[in-house]
Amino acid sequence: MAVLDLQARRQPGGPEPEAPPARRRRNLPWRRGLLALAVAAAAGYGGWRALQPVEVATAAVSVGPAVDAVYASGVVEYVRQARIAPVVTAPIRRVLVEEGQAVRAGQPLAELEDGPQEGSALQLEAQAGLARAVAARQARLQAAGFGARAVYEDAQAQARAADAAARSARARLADYRLTAPFAGHVIRRDAEPGDLASVGRPMFVVADTATLRITADIDERDVGRLAVGQDAVVRSDSFPGRTFAARIAEVTPQGDSAGRTFRARLALPAGSALRPGMTVESNLVTGRRERAVLAPASAVRDGGVWIIEDGRARRRAVQTGAQGPERTEIVSGLKPGDRVIVSPPEGLKDGARVKAGG
Repeated sequence: MAVLDLQARRQPGGPEPEAPPARRRRNLPWRRGLLALAVAAAAGYGGWRALQPVEVATAAVSVGPAVDAVYASGVVEYVRQARIAPVVTAPIRRVLVEEGQAVRAGQPLAELEDGPQEGSALQLEAQAGLARAVAARQARLQAAGFGARAVYEDAQAQARAADAAARSARARLADYRLTAPFAGHVIRRDAEPGDLASVGRPMFVVADTATLRITADIDERDVGRLAVGQDAVVRSDSFPGRTFAARIAEVTPQGDSAGRTFRARLALPAGSALRPGMTVESNLVTGRRERAVLAPASAVRDGGVWIIEDGRARRRAVQTGAQGPERTEIVSGLKPGDRVIVSPPEGLKDGARVKAGG
């Protein structure tokens, strides 16, 4: 009815009557009071939260072994192996061995086509035989007193020259035969009859499979810490979770100036499960301490750790030594039995209230 009455009193073209604002004015102080109470409550809760100690995990500093190590990556290979390539270019006549076959020193591996060279060698051998016969006849005549001394000496010289030419031809003929340089196994064969053998292109790889080694590249900054006889720990992706023992057998005296690396040879024990051609990661042990002070690696940040004193976090500077994925050696600043905060919260302040939760 009130709305109807207002509409009835409205004049054509005139302003619309306004509703009485008295009720809205009566609610405003009440709403402002609720807002003030909410702000005060929030402030009080925030202050209470700020005063509550932060729960942190702690762990004890322990005693255990620590090692200093130099990291290096390398490749497993045979200690003794040879890549056998021809010194002449010629078609391959015969291949006499297979991959994996055991061979003895000097055993033929392949023959190349040597027709012209073989003919020359046979001809020079025949000429040498004839020259030796003439020299022998002149020697008999000289001994009997019938031959001229000059003729005898000329025959002897020609025989020696013919022998030298025949030996040279035989040596060149041997270039068409590829043989094993030592006893071992054929671990690679890249030759088939009819292929053209080229000078310097390896056709076979022969290795003594009894012993293996690792050839590793060492940063030049670390080479001064290495010595023959030091132990090494080796890991390979082919054997997850396993480690293999090795020993430094050699450190090359000259490095690579371009790569700024030196090369180290690591001896592997007989019967190692590692295989030639595998890539491995090695830690070369340069020092060992059996009773080192160790703290959780996650507790050490920026050269310091956090401890709890009278319910408050205190930062303590430490000097670190060997570092591992789980433990870090503490040279100074802590003693065994001290408890440190593990994985300190981001933004932790010196003097903040904390409590140990584990």
